[in-house]
Amino acid sequence: MGITKIMEDTGITSLNILGLGEPTLTMIFDNLASNNLYPSIRVINNLNRTDLIPFRNPLFDITLKPLLEEADREAPCFLGVTKPDLKRKLTALYQCFQLEFINIINKFSFISSTTILGRGAHINSMVSIAAFSTIGDFVSINRNASIGHHTELGDYVTINPGVNIAGFVKINEGVQIGMGVNVFDRIEIGARSVIGAGSVVTRNIPDHVVAYGNPCKIIRSIES
Repeated sequence: MGITKIMEDTGITSLNILGLGEPTLTMIFDNLASNNLYPSIRVINNLNRTDLIPFRNPLFDITLKPLLEEADREAPCFLGVTKPDLKRKLTALYQCFQLEFINIINKFSFISSTTILGRGAHINSMVSIAAFSTIGDFVSINRNASIGHHTELGDYVTINPGVNIAGFVKINEGVQIGMGVNVFDRIEIGARSVIGAGSVVTRNIPDHVVAYGNPCKIIRSIES
């Protein structure tokens, strides 16, 4: 399965984090610490911002850098943001560098041995991923989320806390699912759609829409 280099390779001493989302950085640090990994962190300001966040964590040696050119080129990389559009923007911005992206997975999560996992995944504490699921590249799954068997999550998908996804579900590229959403079995959610918090998804959702409610209904379209 090759779940995650970050959990298997305890020799990692340095890590580049692309992006400045402070809440996400906190989760990354917590998940590294759960595996007793304390690499030197370089946070790269690459979202065209003029300021660097004043971030501190006593367990890590943190350096703030304005450009990827100042990163440790021998170190693997990770995205410090969770919004699908920002993740997509960052990977597009630096695709020419052929970066090595690793997965960061909290020790207190369960991932079936039959799961196929892409690169750049961020899986927080108490997440459960059942058998024969496929997780794409740069997927973010927040705490206490449950992913059912034979479920497919596309690239750049973000799953917020407390989401429950049943079996044989397909969630396409760039979807963002809000807190506490329940998705029934054999549902498909279209690319880059947003599902509002607390929704109950009982039918398929098309591409590029905002939908929420119980049952979940389309509210408006999203410009491509």
